[in-house]
Amino acid sequence: MAREKKKKIRGYSLSDLHDFDTCVFKFLVKHHLDKKYEIGKGSPQMALGVLLDKTIKNIHKRPAYDYPIKRLLKGIRFSADEIRAEEQGKPRPNFNSATVEFLNEDVILAAEQVLQNFHEAIAGKFKQKIVDIGFYQKVLEIDGEKFKLWGGPDTLEMGIDGIPEVIDYKSRQDIAKGKENIDMRLMPKLYTLLLAEDLLKLGYKKARFKVIFWQDPKDESFSVEFDLENLSKVEELFKEKISD
Repeated sequence: MAREKKKKIRGYSLSDLHDFDTCVFKFLVKHHLDKKYEIGKGSPQMALGVLLDKTIKNIHKRPAYDYPIKRLLKGIRFSADEIRAEEQGKPRPNFNSATVEFLNEDVILAAEQVLQNFHEAIAGKFKQKIVDIGFYQKVLEIDGEKFKLWGGPDTLEMGIDGIPEVIDYKSRQDIAKGKENIDMRLMPKLYTLLLAEDLLKLGYKKARFKVIFWQDPKDESFSVEFDLENLSKVEELFKEKISD
């Protein structure tokens, strides 16, 4: 007897939801035709952001909070090598594919300068991680059919008031324009929802989502707090978007 093929659960990331809001055709090609990474376009600015985000993850992973800045700057090249190795080790286009071709010496030098300025702005005082994080999934059931949300922020750090902070780091060449266009409608809700179950298991009842700009780390105004035990409205929002 032939084995029945297991039905694939369709997943939605933050970029998928943005594509749907801005261009339905682009969403259909990238999402329903499974061409998300084949047609994704990179840029030096995108590569800079990915490299910086990889570096902050590595600073937390070691952890390297007390390392001198010269040693932290060397970590930029280590992170670039990791990104290249991760891309080469996968058989099909992936998240890093649109980044690697722009990961040149100019981008590495730019990342070193941004990290040095960032380190000076925070006086070398990194917030400490709670745990290392990666990609997360949240299964939603809509009219008997299962869908999943997926993705992940950059870090999970401890706030100075003891509230865990779900952090997404952003690099912007034009910082004013970047702040003006940042998504504080879906992004905070999605990433907090994805981490909520794990945070509750760790004993936390509240969490704060925060965007940290590499070029202006002292601006903490892009922040939203959530009650982790009361996210039903957040979950319903994404069910409605998927159903549309």
